[in-house]
Amino acid sequence: MLSQSIHQQNAVLGVALQGQSARINAIQNNIANAETPRFAARTVEFESALSDAIENWRATGNLDLSNTRASTRFQEPGTRYRIDGSNVDMEREMVALYIHSVRYDVMVNSVMHNSRMLNTVLQGR
Repeated sequence: MLSQSIHQQNAVLGVALQGQSARINAIQNNIANAETPRFAARTVEFESALSDAIENWRATGNLDLSNTRASTRFQEPGTRYRIDGSNVDMEREMVALYIHSVRYDVMVNSVMHNSRMLNTVLQGR
């Protein structure tokens, strides 16, 4: 039972890590293209789909992560911050990069903790 719970937690964390990785990649792309004329910054959304899957898991006991893909969309369509038409706000992007990198690290540490805990259980300590 414990091993199944840890496996399911790691599955959820794995999907969250994929979403965070996609978000970090989008932020890095925004930063890299900040001075590209008419560049439209992108953002990644995955939390609502993951939240729905977790709520369904709690209600039914069945974990289905098949519809929890990250989706990319344009940030604030039509908003331009620069004369050349780019809408990349470097300060916002740098703060977001830091925040989401820390979140990614926390999730990786959670997976590692779960793996150590499962290993301890399997070894009978």
